[in-house]
Amino acid sequence: MQQYFILEKIGTNDVICFDDEQTHHIRDVLRMKENTVVRIVDQDNKAAFATIFYEGKKVKASNIELDLDNNEMTCQITLCLGLIKKEKWDVVLQKCTELGVSRIIPFESSRTIVKAKEDKSTKKLERWNKIMLEAAEQSKRNRVPIIYEPVQFKELGKYLSDCNCVAYEDAKITGEKLRNLIDKRSMTIVIGPEGGLSSDEVDSLMNQGFHCISLGKRTLRAETAAMYVCSAIDALVE
Repeated sequence: MQQYFILEKIGTNDVICFDDEQTHHIRDVLRMKENTVVRIVDQDNKAAFATIFYEGKKVKASNIELDLDNNEMTCQITLCLGLIKKEKWDVVLQKCTELGVSRIIPFESSRTIVKAKEDKSTKKLERWNKIMLEAAEQSKRNRVPIIYEPVQFKELGKYLSDCNCVAYEDAKITGEKLRNLIDKRSMTIVIGPEGGLSSDEVDSLMNQGFHCISLGKRTLRAETAAMYVCSAIDALVE
């Protein structure tokens, strides 16, 4: 079943009109037949099932029936991830959205290879939001995660949750176990870029109350670590 996020508010007697991009997708890409049922979600994160019909060049939906299931995680995950190469970054956005992340904070640190360019930030943010929107629709989420413009490492203290952790490849010596720190309300997880985090950066976060955690015996790539953490929290919470 296809899902679409809509700007109109859902009401049980409403007729919904899809925007131009959604209309093109329904009519020209998927070639849906009339009376096909789709799932729609409005800006208040309210979901419903609706039956599409055609009215001239417009695609609309009626017979709206509320979907009371909420597909969101109970734990709000904030993923602070060092910028990595485009292809890997796009995969992280897609997969972590599917896994239930609430917001993503891209950051630059001392070992970041990829640097954010201010003159291209608007276009990048638009592309990132589109990737996450499509992933949220595919996975039938009730909300699209928030992604922020890239920040500097020193600003990560602004994005604290009820439990805050930093994954560090040398944490097998002193690191805590993620399962012992799970907070079902909200968690912030910091993952370094391709070059990892420096020991000074990890110390800086720990001085702000972050727990240093290990992700196991094997050293994971940045994109793997990000997806692993979201998946592990999902499994431990739900």
